[in-house]
Amino acid sequence: MDGIATALGRPLPLSRLGIGIVVAVVVNLIVYAVASAAGATWIANGQAVGWFMVPIATVVAMAIGGLITWLLARRWDKATVTMAWVGIVFAVISVPGPLLGSTDTPTRWALATMHITTGIVWFVAVHPRRSTQVF
Repeated sequence: MDGIATALGRPLPLSRLGIGIVVAVVVNLIVYAVASAAGATWIANGQAVGWFMVPIATVVAMAIGGLITWLLARRWDKATVTMAWVGIVFAVISVPGPLLGSTDTPTRWALATMHITTGIVWFVAVHPRRSTQVF
C-alpha cells in the first residue's frame, strides 16, 4: 500500500505528509528566528526551548499522528477525515499551554503560533482531496 486509505477510496500519498512535515518545520523555524529577533527568552514552564527542539517536536507530533492515522485507516474509511480534524482541534486546544507557560510575550506567542502552524499544515496534508491531484 503506497499511502493511507481515505474516505474517498483513494490512498493519501505519504509524500504529502512528508512535504507537510518539511513545511511545518521550516515555518516553525522561521517563527523561532523572528521571535528570537523580537527578544524571546525561550523559557517555557521553567525550561529553555532551544532551536533544535522545534524540528524535533514538529516531526515527532506529525509522525505520531501519521502513524495513528495510518493504523486507523487500515480498518476505518473515515480515518483520514477524522484525524485531520482531530489534529487541528488538538493544535487549537493546546494553545493555552504556551500562552500560560512563559512570562514573556514573544515566547508565548511564538510557541502558540507554532502549535497553530503545525495544526494547519497537518490538516492540509492529511485531509483527503476530491480531485486526483496528489498535492
